[in-house]
Amino acid sequence: MRRWFAGMVAVVALGGCGGSAEVASTPTRTPVPLPIATPTSIADRCKIPVDGGLTEFPAPSGGVMTGAVLGDGPVVAVLLHQTSAQGFCGFATYAAWLAEHGVRAVLVDLCGWGRARCQGAFASDLQAQVRLPVDWARAHGATRVTVVGASMGGALALGFAQQAGADALVDLSGPAVWTGTPTAGEAAAATTIPLLLAVAPNDADMDPTALRAAVRASPARDKRFISTEGGHGWTMLNDGTDAEPDWTPLADAVRDWVKGDYVG
Repeated sequence: MRRWFAGMVAVVALGGCGGSAEVASTPTRTPVPLPIATPTSIADRCKIPVDGGLTEFPAPSGGVMTGAVLGDGPVVAVLLHQTSAQGFCGFATYAAWLAEHGVRAVLVDLCGWGRARCQGAFASDLQAQVRLPVDWARAHGATRVTVVGASMGGALALGFAQQAGADALVDLSGPAVWTGTPTAGEAAAATTIPLLLAVAPNDADMDPTALRAAVRASPARDKRFISTEGGHGWTMLNDGTDAEPDWTPLADAVRDWVKGDYVG
């Protein structure tokens, strides 16, 4: 009986060893992530029907502000986006439309947004980020540059366009107070270049009353405040879609301002 029991233990032990050896010999696999294609066009990146390649604007300390340029000619609009993980994409359809109307449109990702890769102090220097595409436009033949900003970008346009060397500015729903920029009242009081500001009266978070007062108090000779029917930022320009845009009167007004036509 003892010999039978000992034999059973030996068989079980051998079976256990065999099982362990079989598991240990099974090959392991290390998952390999699928490659992520880098977009090479506006259509690829933004998933909208806009033709045009992407470009990079070299920034200090080896950084890069990514973007795109549509159209050509000496009249340039630098488009500063609102808060959006996609960066400049919300302005791309309007940029293409501007290009069809004789304006070279410069789309740019601000630091911390889109695909921008900013380094050092430049990453938090909002005025320098506005100046960089303006300087790029000047270096590439621009004789007239207007900074057009939506929401966050509007606050930057009002706060820094003149110091950045722009000829005019457009602020679409820029909040009256935005971190890192002068208040709308402070900025407008220091602005002498042509100033166009548009906001919907029900866009309460932007403080339309304060924005209207800021424009009224600005020493700029050419200034205009437009109260829109609704919308916010770049959505005030288009009542349609990216595929089938329906441009609003404000879209025309901004285009004319960019071209230097301040009558309207």
